[in-house]
Amino acid sequence: MTPEELAAAADPATLGNYLSELPQQPHHHGPLTSIRQDEFQGHRIVIKTTYEITVDGEPLTAPLIVSNDGQVHCHALPTYEFRSATDTVRALIENFPDDFRGGDHPVGDHGNGGHPDHHQAPGTDREGSA
Repeated sequence: MTPEELAAAADPATLGNYLSELPQQPHHHGPLTSIRQDEFQGHRIVIKTTYEITVDGEPLTAPLIVSNDGQVHCHALPTYEFRSATDTVRALIENFPDDFRGGDHPVGDHGNGGHPDHHQAPGTDREGSA
Protein backbone atom coordinates (compact mmCIF):
# COMPACT_ATOMS: atom_id res chain seq x y z
CA MET A 1 0.00 0.00 0.00
CA THR A 2 1.41 3.39 -0.95
CA PRO A 3 1.53 6.26 1.55
CA GLU A 4 -1.17 8.02 -0.48
CA GLU A 5 -3.45 4.96 -0.37
CA LEU A 6 -2.84 4.61 3.36
CA ALA A 7 -3.66 8.29 3.95
CA ALA A 8 -6.85 7.96 1.88
CA ALA A 9 -7.92 4.81 3.78
CA ALA A 10 -7.28 6.53 7.12
CA ASP A 11 -9.44 9.53 6.24
CA PRO A 12 -12.25 9.67 8.87
CA ALA A 13 -15.01 9.75 6.24
CA THR A 14 -13.54 6.79 4.34
CA LEU A 15 -12.93 4.81 7.51
CA GLY A 16 -16.40 5.64 8.83
CA ASN A 17 -18.02 4.48 5.58
CA TYR A 18 -16.00 1.27 5.68
CA LEU A 19 -16.95 0.57 9.30
CA SER A 20 -20.63 1.33 8.67
CA GLU A 21 -20.69 -1.31 5.92
CA LEU A 22 -19.32 -4.07 8.16
CA PRO A 23 -21.83 -6.67 9.38
CA GLN A 24 -23.61 -5.41 12.47
CA GLN A 25 -23.11 -7.18 15.76
CA PRO A 26 -26.31 -8.54 17.28
CA HIS A 27 -27.94 -5.96 19.53
CA HIS A 28 -27.40 -6.60 23.18
CA HIS A 29 -30.45 -6.14 25.40
CA GLY A 30 -30.19 -5.38 29.09
CA PRO A 31 -27.23 -4.21 31.13
CA LEU A 32 -23.75 -4.41 29.60
CA THR A 33 -21.28 -6.38 31.72
CA SER A 34 -17.50 -6.24 31.50
CA ILE A 35 -15.34 -8.71 33.42
CA ARG A 36 -11.73 -7.93 34.33
CA GLN A 37 -9.40 -10.45 35.92
CA ASP A 38 -5.99 -10.19 37.52
CA GLU A 39 -3.59 -12.14 39.70
CA PHE A 40 -1.87 -10.24 42.50
CA GLN A 41 0.37 -11.68 45.22
CA GLY A 42 -1.26 -15.08 44.85
CA HIS A 43 -4.81 -13.70 44.87
CA ARG A 44 -7.26 -13.98 41.98
CA ILE A 45 -9.14 -10.73 41.40
CA VAL A 46 -12.35 -10.63 39.36
CA ILE A 47 -14.09 -7.31 38.77
CA LYS A 48 -17.49 -7.40 37.13
CA THR A 49 -18.73 -3.99 36.04
CA THR A 50 -22.31 -3.66 34.83
CA TYR A 51 -23.43 -0.66 32.78
CA GLU A 52 -27.05 0.13 32.12
CA ILE A 53 -26.77 3.05 29.70
CA THR A 54 -29.59 4.94 28.04
CA VAL A 55 -29.48 7.91 25.67
CA ASP A 56 -32.67 9.95 25.49
CA GLY A 57 -34.43 7.11 27.29
CA GLU A 58 -33.35 4.47 24.76
CA PRO A 59 -30.98 1.66 25.83
CA LEU A 60 -27.48 1.80 24.35
CA THR A 61 -26.81 -1.48 22.57
CA ALA A 62 -23.11 -1.00 21.78
CA PRO A 63 -21.07 -3.22 24.12
CA LEU A 64 -18.47 -1.47 26.27
CA ILE A 65 -15.39 -3.28 27.53
CA VAL A 66 -13.23 -2.05 30.39
CA SER A 67 -9.58 -3.14 30.38
CA ASN A 68 -7.58 -3.92 33.52
CA ASP A 69 -6.06 -0.43 33.38
CA GLY A 70 -9.54 1.13 33.37
CA GLN A 71 -9.65 2.18 29.72
CA VAL A 72 -13.04 1.79 28.04
CA HIS A 73 -13.29 0.24 24.58
CA CYS A 74 -16.25 -0.08 22.22
CA HIS A 75 -16.40 -2.32 19.14
CA ALA A 76 -18.25 0.40 17.23
CA LEU A 77 -15.14 2.61 17.60
CA PRO A 78 -12.34 0.02 17.43
CA THR A 79 -9.39 2.42 17.21
CA TYR A 80 -10.42 4.55 20.19
CA GLU A 81 -9.67 4.22 23.90
CA PHE A 82 -11.65 6.25 26.41
CA ARG A 83 -11.03 7.32 29.98
CA SER A 84 -14.67 6.82 30.96
CA ALA A 85 -17.96 5.30 29.84
CA THR A 86 -19.36 8.84 29.52
CA ASP A 87 -16.60 9.78 27.06
CA THR A 88 -17.35 6.59 25.10
CA VAL A 89 -21.08 7.36 24.82
CA ARG A 90 -20.30 10.97 23.80
CA ALA A 91 -18.03 9.66 21.02
CA LEU A 92 -20.73 7.24 19.85
CA ILE A 93 -23.24 10.11 19.64
CA GLU A 94 -20.71 12.29 17.83
CA ASN A 95 -19.67 9.60 15.34
CA PHE A 96 -23.11 8.05 14.76
CA PRO A 97 -25.58 10.97 15.16
CA ASP A 98 -28.23 9.31 12.98
CA ASP A 99 -28.46 6.44 15.48
CA PHE A 100 -29.58 8.77 18.27
CA ARG A 101 -32.88 10.62 18.24
CA GLY A 102 -33.14 14.10 19.73
CA GLY A 103 -30.17 16.21 20.67
CA ASP A 104 -28.66 18.83 18.39
CA HIS A 105 -28.92 16.60 15.30
CA PRO A 106 -32.35 14.93 15.52
CA VAL A 107 -33.44 12.15 13.22
CA GLY A 108 -36.81 12.65 11.51
CA ASP A 109 -39.00 15.42 12.92
CA HIS A 110 -37.09 18.67 13.21
CA GLY A 111 -40.09 20.81 14.19
CA ASN A 112 -39.32 20.88 17.92
CA GLY A 113 -35.63 19.97 17.87
CA GLY A 114 -36.43 16.30 18.40
CA HIS A 115 -37.72 16.93 21.92
CA PRO A 116 -41.21 16.06 23.11
CA ASP A 117 -43.57 18.97 23.56
CA HIS A 118 -43.88 19.10 27.35
CA HIS A 119 -46.42 21.91 27.12
CA GLN A 120 -49.23 19.83 25.65
CA ALA A 121 -51.38 17.48 27.64
CA PRO A 122 -50.52 13.78 27.25
CA GLY A 123 -52.71 11.98 24.72
CA THR A 124 -53.69 15.15 22.83
CA ASP A 125 -52.55 16.61 19.54
CA ARG A 126 -51.20 20.16 19.24
CA GLU A 127 -54.72 21.60 18.99
CA GLY A 128 -55.66 19.97 22.30
CA SER A 129 -58.03 17.28 21.02
CA ALA A 130 -57.61 13.62 21.85
